[in-house]
Amino acid sequence: MTALYRTYRSARLGELIGQDHIVRTLGNELRAGSLAHAYLFAGIRGTGKTSTARILARAVNCVAPVDGEPCNACAACLEVLDGSAVDVLEIDAASNRGIDEMRDLREKVRYLPARLRTKVYIIDEAHMLTSEAWNAFLKTLEEPPAHVLFILCTTEPHKVPETVRSRVQRFDFRRVAGAAISRHLLAVAAGEGVAVETAAADLIARASQGSVRDALSLLDQCFATGDRPVSVDTCRRALGLAHPDTIRDLLLGLAGH
Repeated sequence: MTALYRTYRSARLGELIGQDHIVRTLGNELRAGSLAHAYLFAGIRGTGKTSTARILARAVNCVAPVDGEPCNACAACLEVLDGSAVDVLEIDAASNRGIDEMRDLREKVRYLPARLRTKVYIIDEAHMLTSEAWNAFLKTLEEPPAHVLFILCTTEPHKVPETVRSRVQRFDFRRVAGAAISRHLLAVAAGEGVAVETAAADLIARASQGSVRDALSLLDQCFATGDRPVSVDTCRRALGLAHPDTIRDLLLGLAGH
């Protein structure tokens, strides 16, 4: 079975949750055809950084974009969606963080795309790169070939060198409001044909602390209990949360003693 957060990953900018400021700006850039050469997506886990990077990768290569958005049906979009596009490379900086990897990247960016219009490099957890790697990468990042787009994703933007931050367009992904996450969870549950109480969705939304991916993972966990409908008590048991009344009685007992 595919995890819910993968099944319900945003496929278009308009589907991103709680990031209206980013959707509006990137949408305008796509419609105007005025994308920057490099972006820095910063924010906590599960707020849409990598999803947005993949949407951009499809949008710049889509042969039939709809109002700047990828159609997700053409050959180019399908290649990126199924992970077979050789011109869209996702690099995990946690395990490819050294100067040798950046030198190799610097050599390869000069070559034209093999199949698509634009070669896209998505560097996840970019703050993990060493200072030597950043120095080797800096000139390429500042003046990449016209056929290359760089997208850096990080949960710790303060660890990205100032010289890099000054050469990219930075977008900060906010924690998503609980009400928006709760609505999304109810919509996902309806799509899966599982009844979920509104109060249960609200509890999961609070527990996720603003991360949509965490919320969907927790909902998956609640589905696995087999209880239908999924109630607040189901969620508490699945997530290992104590009942508020139990905590209240404990505090009153301690205070009274």
